Amino acid sequence: MEVNDIMQILEKDMKVAVFATVDENGKPHARHAHIGVANEQGVFFMTSPTTDFYKQLKHNPNIAITTMSEEGYLVQVIRIEGKVRQVGKDRLQELLANNPYVEQVYPDDDIRQGMQVFHLYEGEGFYHSMSQGHKYVFSIGHEEETDA
Repeated sequence: MEVNDIMQILEKDMKVAVFATVDENGKPHARHAHIGVANEQGVFFMTSPTTDFYKQLKHNPNIAITTMSEEGYLVQVIRIEGKVRQVGKDRLQELLANNPYVEQVYPDDDIRQGMQVFHLYEGEGFYHSMSQGHKYVFSIGHEEETDA
């Protein structure tokens, strides 16, 4: 299974993940957030600059995300640990358009337009089909090593 295949499952099938961060005191925090875009370049998501999530991401770029889906017999888990960077409003309109929850979470359009996009650009991931036993380890933002 290729990285892009895994990322498409993350974005199209799973859609929401638990994002784990730490605050300035080293205390862990986790929350659900929508996966805006996921591809071979990484994961793009958004948050408001008024949230603790935003402050934690700015303070410490290390993040972990995990998600699980169960559809009949198929149970899939994806986990990624890595680093994020703020990309501002780049891709914001794309993320807003793809987010079915944004109007409920942020009902004010001015707040939605002020959202900031983050990019999980580097990290290590793990895909596991728990029902089928398939396991894949993958990297984001690293050049693949090949045998010479």
